[in-house]
Amino acid sequence: MAELSRRSGVARDTIHFYLREGLLPRPRKGGRTIAYYDERHLERLLLIRRLRDEKFLPLAVIRRLLERAEPSL
Repeated sequence: MAELSRRSGVARDTIHFYLREGLLPRPRKGGRTIAYYDERHLERLLLIRRLRDEKFLPLAVIRRLLERAEPSL
């Protein structure tokens, strides 16, 4: 999580919120306190951040866009 936060510039609390809201796919678990995030998570975070910062889209709109783009996530 720390690496993902550092690379994306998104705070840990925000990443947790996006996970709870279903905006990010669940990470692969390696144990009770270990989770593995991959490039897919980073790309998704950067996209969400860009849509919020540059396009000023609310999360509800971003969620719909993401669902249309990748309905399996």
